[in-house]
Amino acid sequence: TGQELVDEEYDAVADVVLLWFRDEDGDLTDALVDAIGLLEDGGTVWLMTPKTGRDGYVEPSDINEAAQTAGLAQTKSISVGKDWSGSRLVTPRAAKAKR
Repeated sequence: TGQELVDEEYDAVADVVLLWFRDEDGDLTDALVDAIGLLEDGGTVWLMTPKTGRDGYVEPSDINEAAQTAGLAQTKSISVGKDWSGSRLVTPRAAKAKR
């Protein structure tokens, strides 16, 4: 985005939320709902999770289910180094606008 990163103390809206999450971090749906609360309309959540076989791995089906429950759609997945994967999550309205 060309902007500096902020932490969880930030109290304004953001264009992008970068969320690192491991299986033992709690409830993914709750974390995504909290992230949406910080997101500007049409913004994106990038969810970073450990890759398959790594400590804290999150099943892709769990990511998809949590995203849908939170009102998000997964639009792409990427490799983020040797140990992490990234999932791009958007509101359905933002996903349709990008087509």
